Formats: sequence, C-alpha cells, structure tokens
Amino acid sequence: MTAQYYVTEFNKRLYEQNIPTQIFYIPSAVLLVLEGKSIQGCITTEPYILGEFVKLSNNTKVVKSEYKATEYGLAYGHFCYEFSQGSDVVVDLQGWVTGNGKGLIYLTDPQIHSISQKVASCLTNFGKKGIYYFFNNQHTECNEICHRLSLARPVEKPR
Repeated sequence: MTAQYYVTEFNKRLYEQNIPTQIFYIPSAVLLVLEGKSIQGCITTEPYILGEFVKLSNNTKVVKSEYKATEYGLAYGHFCYEFSQGSDVVVDLQGWVTGNGKGLIYLTDPQIHSISQKVASCLTNFGKKGIYYFFNNQHTECNEICHRLSLARPVEKPR
C-alpha cells in the first residue's frame, strides 16, 4: 500500500461523511543528471506551491498542533492503521494548508511506519516502534474527525 492509495480511501470516507476537507499529495518526479550517457546524480522535483509551508507532524511527535489540519492528519494516520488492518501508519505530514485546515491540504514527502516485510528496510520506517510512537506520542486520543469516521482505537496500544 502507498500513502497515495491511503489518502484516496481516506478522502472517500471524508466525502461519505459530508466532511468537505480533502487531502492531496503533490506529484513529484525524479530527474536524472546526465553527462553524456553517464548518470551523475538525480534530483526530485515538485510543482511550486504558493503559500506557507507547514510541518504538521514528524516520525515521532506532533509538531504544529495549532493547525486544524493536524487533526485531519492524525485521523488520516489512524485511518491508515485501521484500513491496513494494523500494519501501516502514514506519518511525517508536511505541506500547504488552505482555509485554516478545513479545505484542501496539500502534502509532500510522507513516511510510512509499517510492519510489512516489503517496506521494513527503509531507514525512516520504525515499524512496530513507529506505530507505538504514533498512538502514544502523537495520537493519544481520538479527535472529532476519528469519531465522525467511526475509527476505533486499537484494543491494545501497539508496541
């Protein structure tokens, strides 16, 4: 599963509950720097977005709790955990927020804490420990968005 797939499913749930906020990931591309036929490096690019860039959360704690968008971000991480049947949480949410976080949220560069073997080798994936951090440091209790989406807290907090 990818963050893009999860956000699409999350947006469907928001829409079904008549919640007007939607989250989008900014598309990115990798450009290869060539010298002749030899690759000298690569650059990741994204479209320029006008406005204030905000970091809502990182891999282990909430950074900007004053934004309403952070509530949506935490509910999104919680949704990912439930939707993936307890294997994934999307974290490190950053990007651009419109309408005080109640309209469109444009994100970039997500990280996933996963217990899946497929992504376990990534340096920013803290696996079970990262999922534990999410529910014990970032998302210690459900917010209004979680309740509206009928998200259930894990019976036991993941370790």
